[in-house]
Amino acid sequence: MIPQLPSHIVQRLRLVKDKRGSPFVIRLYQDDEKDYPAMSELYRKFEPKELSQGLPPRLEHKREEWLRHVVNEAANILAIMEGKVVGHAALFEMERDKSCEYLIFIHQDYQNRGIGTALTQLMRELVREMGYSQIWLTVEARNFRAIHVYEKVGFCFVGPRDIECVMMLALQGDDKGL
Repeated sequence: MIPQLPSHIVQRLRLVKDKRGSPFVIRLYQDDEKDYPAMSELYRKFEPKELSQGLPPRLEHKREEWLRHVVNEAANILAIMEGKVVGHAALFEMERDKSCEYLIFIHQDYQNRGIGTALTQLMRELVREMGYSQIWLTVEARNFRAIHVYEKVGFCFVGPRDIECVMMLALQGDDKGL
């Protein structure tokens, strides 16, 4: 089920600069005719395929099937730079009005520039405004860059650290400024 976004959030647009000072836009996925092909291109060019939990799928038909599922079942935000989608984050409702699962991918040519941090901070803000109490995600234990981003935004490890780890961000009483 797609988490319901309040109407004042749907039109939100954020202009940000990356660590190099290059501008990019963060906005909600809105238009299947324009946004879907651009997002599909991000994943077509994303390497390495099947990086995390088999995502994004290597085979084109499987990748398209997965991406259609994400578009239909999640709230999606895009990072757009130089006229193309360079990052994508999605939020899946897991428990109505309580918890969501978070997913994020940044094209390899745009990683380590603050785009993932900006997307994650905005998603945290949106989830709080939507009234959820927690966000969780799964990350490979050796993905130190992603873990650093998640910890910077407030995620903490839950349970054992194995090949893949679960991280959670509790939003109840969360008063950190974004």
